[in-house]
Amino acid sequence: MIQLGKIQTLKIAREKDFGVYLADSEGASVLLPKKQVPAGKTIGDELSVFVYKDSSDRLIATTRKPLMQVGDIAKVLVKDVTKIGAFVDIGLERDVLLPYHEMRHEIKAGDQVEVYLYVDHSQRLAATMYTKKHEEATVIQNDQIKTYHYERNADEVLAILTEKFEGHVPYTDKTVQPDEIMRDFGMSKAAFKRAVGKLLKEGRIKITKTSIFCVY
Repeated sequence: MIQLGKIQTLKIAREKDFGVYLADSEGASVLLPKKQVPAGKTIGDELSVFVYKDSSDRLIATTRKPLMQVGDIAKVLVKDVTKIGAFVDIGLERDVLLPYHEMRHEIKAGDQVEVYLYVDHSQRLAATMYTKKHEEATVIQNDQIKTYHYERNADEVLAILTEKFEGHVPYTDKTVQPDEIMRDFGMSKAAFKRAVGKLLKEGRIKITKTSIFCVY
């Protein structure tokens, strides 16, 4: 199985003008761009590559060795800080998002921060400064991982409501737009709705026609 965020050995299965497709033992494939293909390599040869996602959210391979893999903790450079969080350099052509709710303190471009690399609920690489919180994420499998992300999202929503919004947001899971949820909570609308439903059932929040607020 091709693993996102991991260095793995794959075989060249097909050659194209723009690169080669690498395949695993099950036939799944991923593109390695032409500029990354070592000279002299051809169909059947094995290559050690790191797999991540490009700007179009497609899996792509690189022969560049990253500073870290999923499950690793390392110090990395903060390249930029935006409305949705910071972007950190892990040694690839594309930087990795460090969402606001995964920051332990305020940071700025040029800082060196210790982060843990993981795969988020949207199946993208992401970083967190709460390194201990994620140490067991990569060993949870199958149905257990669903229970993990489901519980974790609910805790995240409550924490962000309390710490960032002082216990109140002026929208509900039915009226909010997906981009607002990504901006404010760093998750998809579907994940937000599941988390809100769990918190409501547990009596930890209340929902009116126009807002969500914490129950203290």
